[in-house]
Amino acid sequence: MTTNNLINFAEALWQSGIAPALLILLIGWASERFTRNKRLTNLLGIAEAAVKWAEVTFDGGQTKKAQAIKWITDYLTKADKAHLFTAKQIDEAIEWAVEKMKETEK
Repeated sequence: MTTNNLINFAEALWQSGIAPALLILLIGWASERFTRNKRLTNLLGIAEAAVKWAEVTFDGGQTKKAQAIKWITDYLTKADKAHLFTAKQIDEAIEWAVEKMKETEK
């Protein structure tokens, strides 16, 4: 295929509406991906604060984790963001925050 054929092919895709439709889908996918990453980054920050609070306030690993989950859930509910995260995501965020805290203590 020569360059001229590629240009004609791209022009035909554009005029048929296929290229614009694919471009719209690509933009939507990229936007959703970046939004999801931003939400998860925010959740990790909230989990980090919850774990630090639970570490200072409570004794016992399970009590700390339960209180951190409650703190995060209450925070997300007040911010009307609780529907954006699953229990598994919250649990994983807490585990990540605990690991990060342990790394900084070393």
